[in-house]
Formats: sequence, C-alpha cells, structure tokens
Amino acid sequence: MAYRVNKNVLFSDDSINEGWQRSSISKKIGECYVDRFILEPGLSIAYSSYTPNCDLVEESIIERGASTFSLTYGLEGRSCYRSKNNASEELVFSSNHTALATFGNSAGERIYKADQKVNQLRILIDGSAFGRYNIPFNFDAEKIPTPQQHWHARTSNHTQHYIKRLMQLAMSNHTERPLEKNILVFTLLSEQLSLLERKSNEQPHSQTVSDQGEHKVMLAKQFMIQNMSQPLTLTYIGQQVGLSESKLKSGFRTIYQTSPYKMLLEIRMNKAWELLESGYQVAQTAYAVGYEYPSNFSAAFSRFYGRMPKSLFSLQY
Repeated sequence: MAYRVNKNVLFSDDSINEGWQRSSISKKIGECYVDRFILEPGLSIAYSSYTPNCDLVEESIIERGASTFSLTYGLEGRSCYRSKNNASEELVFSSNHTALATFGNSAGERIYKADQKVNQLRILIDGSAFGRYNIPFNFDAEKIPTPQQHWHARTSNHTQHYIKRLMQLAMSNHTERPLEKNILVFTLLSEQLSLLERKSNEQPHSQTVSDQGEHKVMLAKQFMIQNMSQPLTLTYIGQQVGLSESKLKSGFRTIYQTSPYKMLLEIRMNKAWELLESGYQVAQTAYAVGYEYPSNFSAAFSRFYGRMPKSLFSLQY
C-alpha cells in the first residue's frame, strides 16, 4: 500500500547553499526533498530528489490567483502526476525527457515508486510574470482547472549540456560568474518556448474540433489506455468511438498535438517502464503492452528511452 503525505508534513531548511530553501519529508519515508532558488520575482529554479523507501503518493493542492508555468527536465527515474479532477489524465516525467506544463488551481497527486531514485530540475514562472517573459498561456489560475501539458519530448544533447552546467552552479556556491545561472535559465527557457512555438505553427490554424468530437477523441485515448495489450489499429480505435481514421488523426493533432500512433506508443512505453520497475520480465511486459514479439518490444523501448529494458532490473536491487 502506498504511503500518502501532504504539504503539512514538509520541513523547511535554509541552511543549505546560500539563497536556497529546502522542503523535505520525514527521513522515515526516505530521502525526499526539493531545493528552490528564486532568481528574481516570478522566476525560480527547483531541484527535486526523491528516493522513498515505500510507494509514495504526495498530495498537491494549488490555490493561487495566478497560474504557474513549469519547464521540467527529467534527470533520473520516472514519476507522474494525476489530477483529482480528471483521473484518466496523467502527466509523466521521465529521465532524459523535457516536459512543459501549466498549473492553475488544482488538486492532484505526485506518485513515486519505492526505492526508485527520481531527480528533476524545474524552471518555474509565476503567472504574474508571464507578460514579462512572453509566456503564451493563460495567467489566470481559475481558467486552468486541470494541469495542461504542452510538450513532452526527449531532451536534446546540446540541451543536456546546458542542464549539466546549470546543475554544477546550482549545487555549489560558485560566485565567480554570478549571472551565469540566470543566463543558462533564460537560454533553456527561450529554447523550449521556441520549439513549442514552432510545433504550434506546424498545426493547421483552421482545424477545430466540436465538443462532441473532442469527447470522442478523449474516449479514444482512454480506450488505448484500457486496451493497450491488444493489437490496436487506428481503424479499430475509431470504430469504437465513432470516428473515421482521418477525424481521429486530426482530432489528436488538434487536442493533444500528436498523432494517435505516437500517443499509443507513449502510453505503452510508460506502462512498460512501470511494469519493468515492479519486477516484470521483458517478455511478460512485452505481451502486457501489446507486443507479440519481445524482440520488437525491446527495440521499441530502446528507441523511446535510449536504454534496454533489462537495464531497469538493476534498479530493483
């Protein structure tokens, strides 16, 4: 059974590196903390490191006037966030991947697996500063009832170089180049917003989806999650929710900014990681997420995560 905690159990500590504030959970649960550094009003960076000794569910309740834009770099491990308002929607954060999301007033849960180390670096911008940094999302927290993930993709090699240098500065008291932290943060932020804008511009501006069509597309995603072990085709998925293949594709592109195939692949790979971490063998995992041949699954997993499925076995001991 998972151990549940809320913000009332967090301890604050200002005794770490100058300018940083640490919020941590009781050592009885494991080594779990978040270090935060405010660069300037409305802009901060946060480094989180969680290694719980049991399955951990950390409750998150956000009640603010302005929303928050979060740029997350997965450094190690995997975690997810589930909204209480929409339990079928899951935001995944995994190693070597970058995620952009906007959080309004919402309630949800951050989920961590027992004895699995999860390290993440975040750049956080308060909605009141969206105009100053040209953040193209709604700053009014009331208008974002559930978190919105705008981007989730593999982190490029050159971006990892910037992240590594920022981490070196963040984890020490370097003072010889006091503006370098800020420069790196703005470089990373500018890069990701530029990629997001380019991705958005690639979408046909004339595409819209009716309320009924949007509901069917969301049902299609849920059908994928519930039936990922089956040999799904786009035609079959569309038939189950009453959409043609072309409308299914355009609906996914408009609502989720991806194709049904890529969405299904991500759903399967995220589940595969979870199963492998929990002790499933490669063949068992392959069949559970819809692959007839384990060798095909291993190849797909390696392309998606940049590591072989068997490499996760070492994390269990």
